[in-house]
Amino acid sequence: MEKTGKVKFINEEIKKLEKLKNEIQDGCTHKETYIKFSDRVGTPKTVCSNCEKEIGYPTKEKLDKFLQK
Repeated sequence: MEKTGKVKFINEEIKKLEKLKNEIQDGCTHKETYIKFSDRVGTPKTVCSNCEKEIGYPTKEKLDKFLQK
């Protein structure tokens, strides 16, 4: 397989895995969460402990508790 063929194959696999990840995250109930700072912009986000989906921003109370740790 030539290099461009390998890259194309890898990109197709990534697309399939991202689709599977989205299906898993869409089916998750997000019962357990934690706070982490987003790698992209450094903003605190609430993240599901089970599926690792960013589901929003933490409340002021949860953020204050997180920052006191």
